[in-house]
Amino acid sequence: MSMKIALLTCRDFIIPGGAERLEIDIARALDATIVCLSVDSHFFQVYPISQEVHFHQLKKKLPDEPLKQLFGMNMFRNVSLPYDFFIVMDDMALRYLVHKVFHVYYMHTPRRVFYDMYYPSINELSGIKKPLMISILNLFRFLDQRFVKKYVTNIACNSHNTRNRIWKTYQRDAKVLYPPVHLNEYHNFEYGDFWLSVTRVDKWKRIELQIETFRLLPSKKLIVAGKIYPRYEKIVNSAPKNVIFLNTVSDERLFQLYSTCRGFITTAIDEDFGITPLEAMASGKPVVAVKEGGYLETVVDGMTGLLVGPEPEEIASAIRKIDENPEEFASNCVHRAELFDYHIFKDQLITYVRTCIENQNI
Repeated sequence: MSMKIALLTCRDFIIPGGAERLEIDIARALDATIVCLSVDSHFFQVYPISQEVHFHQLKKKLPDEPLKQLFGMNMFRNVSLPYDFFIVMDDMALRYLVHKVFHVYYMHTPRRVFYDMYYPSINELSGIKKPLMISILNLFRFLDQRFVKKYVTNIACNSHNTRNRIWKTYQRDAKVLYPPVHLNEYHNFEYGDFWLSVTRVDKWKRIELQIETFRLLPSKKLIVAGKIYPRYEKIVNSAPKNVIFLNTVSDERLFQLYSTCRGFITTAIDEDFGITPLEAMASGKPVVAVKEGGYLETVVDGMTGLLVGPEPEEIASAIRKIDENPEEFASNCVHRAELFDYHIFKDQLITYVRTCIENQNI
C-alpha cells in the first residue's frame, strides 16, 4: 500500500510484552509507523525485530492511573499527525478520531472495569470509595459508548470472545484477527521436570488457583514467569516450595522455558484471547487451561491439552493425566499453532485494511 499508515498507541515501549509484540507485528505487516509516547533505547536490543519498524515518538510523560487515562485522551485529541490511515490500539489513542480520519480500531477488549468486570471491581471497595467509584465508572462508560457510536467506523479484535463483548457493549460487529505466533522461534528440546506458567501476577490471572493446585501436587514443580504486582507479593511469598516465581524474564530465557517444560498452565478470568497457550503449543507442549474466554478458541480439549473448571482439584487432575505422557500431544500442538502463524495473520490483516480503504473510498 502506497498510503502512509500510522498505528496509534498510548504506550511507552520499555519491555516487549504481548501488546508491544502485536503492535510491532501489525506495523511490520502494513509498513506502518508506530505513534507512541516513547521508546526506551534498550528496547531495540532486547527485541531486535523492533528495529524494522519506524517509531514516531510523541515524547510525552503522562501521570500514573487514573489520571493517565484523562491526560492520554486529551493528548491524542490535540495532536496533529501527517498520515492517511490509522490503526488505533487503545481507548486513549482512540480520541484522535475526533479528527474524523480513516481508521480501524483494533480492540483488545472493551475496558473491562466499565463492563464485564464492573461488579467485581466495585465490590472490592468499601466506605465512601464505593459510591464514588460507581459514579466515576458510570460516567466513563456513558462517554465511552457515546464516543464509539459517533466516531468509530471499523472495528477489529483479537478473538470471537472479544467480538461477543463488543457486540454486547456497543451493538457493533468486529472483524476477528487473531494475534500471531512466530513459529520459527519455538522449539521442543525435552520434557523436563517442571510445568510452566507465563503470566502477570495480578488479580485477573488467578495465580491463587495455580498455587493451590501445586499445593495438591507436592511432587511436581511449577515455574511462573511474569511481572509480580506489589499487592500480590504476600501471596507469592506464601506459596509452597514447589512453586517458583521468576518475575520478568528475557526472551531467550522464556524460549528456553517453553522448550524444556513438561506442560503449560493458564488460569486467567475470561481471558480476552491469550497468546501464551499458543506459544506453548508452538513448542510442542500440552496446555491445561480453564474452560472459558479465549482459551476455548485455541486449546482443543483432549488434543492439545485439557480444558477444566477453575478449581484446584480439577486442574491438578488434568496435570496428573497429561504428566504421564506429555509427548503424545506434541504433534497436535504444533499443528494447531500453525493456524495462528504470523504469515497468515499478515495476509488477513492486509486484506482487511484494503477492504476498509476501498469501502471508505480513499
